[in-house]
Amino acid sequence: MTHEGFKLVVPKRGVHALTEYVTAEPDVFLVTHMGLAAVDPAAWWLEVDGLVERPLRLALADLDALPRREIVSVHECAGSPLTPREPKRRVGNVRWLGIPLLAVLDRAGVREDARFVWSEGLEWGEFAGLHDEPFVKDMPLAKAPDALLATHLNGAPLSPDRGGPVRLVVPGWYGTNSVKWLGRLTLADRRAPGPFTTRFYNDPGPNGPVPVWGIAPESILVLPAPDGPPPRAGQAVEVRGWAWADGGVDRAEVSADGGATWHRAGLEARTGFAWQRFTWSWIPAGPGRHRLQCRCFDAHGRGQPATDARNAVHAVELEVVV
Repeated sequence: MTHEGFKLVVPKRGVHALTEYVTAEPDVFLVTHMGLAAVDPAAWWLEVDGLVERPLRLALADLDALPRREIVSVHECAGSPLTPREPKRRVGNVRWLGIPLLAVLDRAGVREDARFVWSEGLEWGEFAGLHDEPFVKDMPLAKAPDALLATHLNGAPLSPDRGGPVRLVVPGWYGTNSVKWLGRLTLADRRAPGPFTTRFYNDPGPNGPVPVWGIAPESILVLPAPDGPPPRAGQAVEVRGWAWADGGVDRAEVSADGGATWHRAGLEARTGFAWQRFTWSWIPAGPGRHRLQCRCFDAHGRGQPATDARNAVHAVELEVVV
């Protein structure tokens, strides 16, 4: 275990580096809460216990013998649990390869009274006043068919930084739920009691705290970029970006006047759990400073707050020239 504490790596150009449908590995953000668990793949194993008929201890070779599945999914950080309303824009769209979680659970035999899957990572250390507290997350058993025990990212084996040799991936949910350096799965009849499910990663709701699970509707503008060629007045400019949500996005909109008016953008259909490209043609009326913004909505009409939320509307300031 390498004790590094909280670690963050993001692309130097921010979201404007994310022009491709599949995000290149160097441009995928990296966050660790407590440290880097450098796990020897030959010595790694996964414990499966709790409300199961047959507790398991699986080595990497055991997983390699199971069927594999590839998914492309948006991968987004929920932001700091200490400042949960601050938008971070740490996101990418990546290819995961691994073993369906259900393949392992079926082998263990899930009992009828199980309702949740707890996932525990092998890292430990210090975070926000916590000392040597294991990183444990949970999800309803009903979400398990979507989840993956990932071994590869964009075709390459998971590096230690990325949670290798095996991490949980819960597509459609914020990255905090995709536990790195996975070491244990526990089937239970209730939610996990640890700080990363109770103290952190909960939003206030009308009936009490709501777990930070499914990704809320969000979008980013990637082109034009402030550090790119300046748009010219009277000439068409392609505005391009990405929109995503747990369950997909139904509508994307762009504003070129600071949010006074909004225009519906062209939106590509969703494939699997991936993000969706949107485009809009903009003809700047004149030179000067312009503020582009984007927002999106899911099929239920849920959208993005203007401010004060992790999925707040994204804005880009551009200088238009003659």
